[in-house]
Amino acid sequence: MRRWNIRAAWRHRGVVFRGAALAAWTALLSLLMPASPLEADEFTQKSHYSARLFSGGTLIIDTRVGDIHVTGWDEPHVEVDAEKLVRAGNQAGANPMFERIKVALEGRDKSVRLSTIYPSRKPWRPFRGESRLTVNFDIKMPYDAALVLRCVDGDVRVEGVSANEHLRVNYGDVEIDVPSVLGLRYLYAHTLLGYVQSDLHGTPQDGVGIKQKIAWWNPQGKQEVAVQVRMGGVFIYGGPQ
Repeated sequence: MRRWNIRAAWRHRGVVFRGAALAAWTALLSLLMPASPLEADEFTQKSHYSARLFSGGTLIIDTRVGDIHVTGWDEPHVEVDAEKLVRAGNQAGANPMFERIKVALEGRDKSVRLSTIYPSRKPWRPFRGESRLTVNFDIKMPYDAALVLRCVDGDVRVEGVSANEHLRVNYGDVEIDVPSVLGLRYLYAHTLLGYVQSDLHGTPQDGVGIKQKIAWWNPQGKQEVAVQVRMGGVFIYGGPQ
């Protein structure tokens, strides 16, 4: 899976909270999930999707496992490059695993939804095999369309989007490059366990630990950004003042 420089920045600051927490979480999952084969390689399958989306519309992203990179552009449509990644002993074993994950891009004009569909979970083995099924996304969307994103496990990077953003990530890092600080009306970012950092003037916190948050308010702006992370880092960077 791809990792951006935010990972290196976090490690450079000596942050160990998420690593310790993830170790505990991994230990718990190991009790619920079957052991992976000792000899397993990564296999990928790429696909492309497109849908028309107008200014003022909304892109909804709902994924489970994988990294997401969203870039705003001056075109009235959404372009999605999806990369399925599975772990298997050989290509023959990987092919049926690709079919277990479905990627759907639905809707057009004012509302478009991108989602990943995984096999139904068994009540007694809810996480079986999911660690071997990943979908990474590179997405281009209209810069003035709103973004609503939900991701269970993955790093998220958003840049060049000037409309409202509402992001929720359970486990992973979130990086947002705000195009214009003057255009930002409201910002609230919160992590239950992890690290927050911002170069926006006036944000009250920049630290690591439990229930870290940053906030910003500018009544002359228009864009609203809300980020909620359960375990991971939040990084907010501002464009021109």
